[in-house]
Amino acid sequence: MFKKIINSAKNLNNVRALCACGILAALYVALYAVKLPLSPNLRITFTFIPLAISGWILGPISAALVGLTGDLIGCFLFPMGAYFPGFTLSAMLTGFIFGIFLYETNIGSSKSVVLIVIAKLFISIFINILLNSVWLSMMYGKAFYVYFISHSIKNAIAFPFECIILFIISGILAKNNIEKMYKSK
Repeated sequence: MFKKIINSAKNLNNVRALCACGILAALYVALYAVKLPLSPNLRITFTFIPLAISGWILGPISAALVGLTGDLIGCFLFPMGAYFPGFTLSAMLTGFIFGIFLYETNIGSSKSVVLIVIAKLFISIFINILLNSVWLSMMYGKAFYVYFISHSIKNAIAFPFECIILFIISGILAKNNIEKMYKSK
């Protein structure tokens, strides 16, 4: 795990990798604007896609930076209420977790398919359901379980679809051999 973090940090010296971070952060911001509201505090987003891609090709540190910059810029360009730094932390942790699970794995392999499911399950439970429910409870003063239940249902429904999207993207990335372009030399 520490080797992945160190190798990912080395990518920050690679101009091509930094440009990829910027492009993925811009994609995050564009996808941040696309929200399908289910309730006032519950919506479907697609920001996990650039975080997963950056985790695959650039590693946990770069993916966390993509989450940080993308969420900050997205929040200020497309506000949905008051800014709360907890959600920025959630975006950073999501990218970091994708990087820990997916970085330096053979994209498109059967092992990467299993790692996609594990990473997405980990993120769904610990970030999307637990941590985001805590943030909303802190922001609005309602009981934690109110948000926990609604986020649990939403994530249980969205989980297979998000995994399928990531499987398709991993196939595209593998076909184009994209991960080799961004390795630090």
